[in-house]
Amino acid sequence: MNAHRVEPVLSVAVRTTLLVGALAFAQTSLHAAEYEWNFQLGDLSAALGGGAMTYADGAVTEGLTTFGTTDGATVPNINGSAASYMHVPAFADQANGYHLDLANSGPNGGGSYLNQYTLIMDVLVPGGLNWTPFFNSDPANGNDADFYVAPDGALGIGALGYSPAGTVAADTWLRIAFAADLAAGHVSYYLDGTSVFDRTGDALTDGRLSLYSNADAGPDLLLFNEGDGSGQYTHELYVSSIYVTDRTLSPAEIAALGGPQYLGIVVPEPGLWALLGLGLPGLVWSRRRLRRRGH
Repeated sequence: MNAHRVEPVLSVAVRTTLLVGALAFAQTSLHAAEYEWNFQLGDLSAALGGGAMTYADGAVTEGLTTFGTTDGATVPNINGSAASYMHVPAFADQANGYHLDLANSGPNGGGSYLNQYTLIMDVLVPGGLNWTPFFNSDPANGNDADFYVAPDGALGIGALGYSPAGTVAADTWLRIAFAADLAAGHVSYYLDGTSVFDRTGDALTDGRLSLYSNADAGPDLLLFNEGDGSGQYTHELYVSSIYVTDRTLSPAEIAALGGPQYLGIVVPEPGLWALLGLGLPGLVWSRRRLRRRGH
């Protein structure tokens, strides 16, 4: 659906930096499932891992969703390079949104659900900031979402806390990360690789922020919508890449990933892996989902 485009030629230094970073990251991810979507094909197909992204209500959200390539004018480029994106409207119906199915991820953190995970997105939120939900741990959207941009540009959720106002700038590509170790009671938010908020305290195992896994029937989480119909709590945004892993990335690992890149988050330019004949590990283990839970 996207027109073919000519990729900018990367310098040797940039290629070397990407290769070293990718190798280091892969080395620490050997025992974790990873998933990435970068919309290079103009649809919801995955670029990495055995997960699936689907339209939560089928044809309705599909009809509201568009794909494109940044042009540096209507939609800013990422660090001067053209990037593929998915355009998400401000959803008006609670049935709208995108389901993620983390097919290779089972319960962890000592609980019955996914309690250790990291979600990273390269996003641009257009001006006129308002409540912008990133994800809802209830795929049925039966309650409020679990991570937002607030109207003052803060990142967070009342149950955990918020980063300082002005953390998120409008009309700018940003890499936003949510890293959770609920068993340890620790959740961190990051902007372009830098921590902007840390929550420490009692364990949150199997609570509101835990995610469904492949031990549960149906999708595992919902993106970009939320279940409070009392006001307007959704917002338009552009999404270039989405990455999820079933482990809690360390501050050093998230810092190494840095800010948004047109190539994606952990999926490198294919030629980089070809240089050494390497490939990211894939997990083939999966289980049928058995049950669901409410939040």
